[in-house]
Amino acid sequence: MAFGDLFGLLGPEIQDPEEGMSDGPWKITPLIASWLSSLDNLLWKTGALSSSSSVLELGCGISGLVGLTVSPLVSRYVLTDQTYVARLVEKNLEENAVPQQRSSYQKRKGKSPSAANPVNLGFSTLDWELDEVTTSLTGSSDVASFDAVIACDCIYNDALIEPLVQTCADACSLRQRSQESGAQSNEAAAPALCVVAQQLRDPEIFEGWIRGFSRHFRVWRVPEEMLSKELRANPGFVIHIGVLKHAVAP
Repeated sequence: MAFGDLFGLLGPEIQDPEEGMSDGPWKITPLIASWLSSLDNLLWKTGALSSSSSVLELGCGISGLVGLTVSPLVSRYVLTDQTYVARLVEKNLEENAVPQQRSSYQKRKGKSPSAANPVNLGFSTLDWELDEVTTSLTGSSDVASFDAVIACDCIYNDALIEPLVQTCADACSLRQRSQESGAQSNEAAAPALCVVAQQLRDPEIFEGWIRGFSRHFRVWRVPEEMLSKELRANPGFVIHIGVLKHAVAP
């Protein structure tokens, strides 16, 4: 399958922001981590994610679970959250990272990582309201944008909606900006994807998010049959995929 097949598999683009609302009391992060790291899911099958992908996660929390699970499968994975979680998330990553990831923390302590264990998982502070999204988030002079931006269970109240949506848009815009500036002439033409997974708690909060998100993005909801068995068994999970409206149409 090719990248363009992704949107055919997703089905109709969401035109009505109120479409598909529901509620449920489940914890989403472990199940999403498992789904994202399964090579059977549509993102891997269509090439939207691959071993060469660079991924940015917003609001990773102290566990960094999604990054720990997905980063061994991609080229670069950058976790972000606010400053107050930095010490705890970095400690958790150091204790739980696989060898090639752990090398980044060894390097900070004066130990040189093995050339066979390239660093591909890192953490950077990012406040959605205060910080500017720039290419420096990639952590590499050779990478100017991300193939995917992930936000998992980040929407708890109305105050978070606008800053999160704008940060998602700014992060995905790095792809187009880098192409226009020629910063990455060898970069794939595919637009950056924004993958938002959430546990539906309050219909009004979800409605506010989907309306705001739809102002910037073309939006698809991942069909239930394309979710994992564990996700399907628990109502109240939704995963949406967005592509910036001004990006190259899929």
